[in-house]
Amino acid sequence: MTTVNSHDAGTKTHLPKVIVLIGLMGSGKTTVGRALAEKLNLDFADSDEAIEKTAKTSVREIFTEQGEPVFRQLESQALTNLCASESAMVLAVAGGAIVAAANRELLQKNAQCIIWLDAPTPTLVSRTGRGNHRPLLDGDPIGSLNKMRQDREHLYQQLSTHHLITQSLSVSQVVDQIINVCNLSASTGVPK
Repeated sequence: MTTVNSHDAGTKTHLPKVIVLIGLMGSGKTTVGRALAEKLNLDFADSDEAIEKTAKTSVREIFTEQGEPVFRQLESQALTNLCASESAMVLAVAGGAIVAAANRELLQKNAQCIIWLDAPTPTLVSRTGRGNHRPLLDGDPIGSLNKMRQDREHLYQQLSTHHLITQSLSVSQVVDQIINVCNLSASTGVPK
């Protein structure tokens, strides 16, 4: 299923160079993003990985030792730095980054295409497993993901240019759908 939201691209003053993937934990942003970047011959960046590289510690340790507000500040700075890059890229954005209005504006300004990857909560739980790097899922992963969905779904809808349900698709099928809906050339990542 593909839902296309229309946004006025005519207001942008430069050619956007970033293909952005948004969605809840477990929706496939990092896995699909790496495969998409490889197929399009583009750089790949993951906002959580950028935070960890800058902070020289894990997301879990940032949450535990410094708290979520510090993590969110680091997240906003990471997105600013990534979007300032001269390189065209595929960017996997942490699920909660879109809550901040400044982050949404930054992504809209710099994105060629914003894809919301989505799947039902049981699928997300199955994909995330019991990984140590997801502190917001500690305790009750189903309840946590349902609450995140409730809080963020309207923001994903507003921000995304396309909505893809990934539940029954392989990574390569999701990649092909993104290339198709964003009208990209499979070798350069630029619009056809």
